[in-house]
Amino acid sequence: MTASITERIRDHLLRRGPRTTAQVAAAIPELADCGGEERALLLMRLDPLLERAGTTHWAARGTVLTDERKVHHAAEDYFHALDRQGSPLSSAAKSIAARAQVDVQRVQEILRERYVIVGTNVFNRRRNEES
Repeated sequence: MTASITERIRDHLLRRGPRTTAQVAAAIPELADCGGEERALLLMRLDPLLERAGTTHWAARGTVLTDERKVHHAAEDYFHALDRQGSPLSSAAKSIAARAQVDVQRVQEILRERYVIVGTNVFNRRRNEES
């Protein structure tokens, strides 16, 4: 027995990364027989294991690196490389922005939302860990 069209779409996106509905429809011939791009879009919207990746692409959930995820990973690396618990926010934001390839202002916003900030310093402690 062959996999369902939804499973084939999911497998395709896992193997190939983010794709447009046209690319998905072209990769799965059975979609052409029953609605093409429109059917692919409907099935992708209904599948909770898939998510939008930008305005025109779809991907398997969790495989898309959003700005928040990029900053979080870069911040983890940055704090791991430090020999102390914190750093000036401006220095940390510049370094993390370069690693994550995200605008410095956006990095500062994400750091303020996610990490403990005291004065002008950001610390390697998540905000939800505050007691």
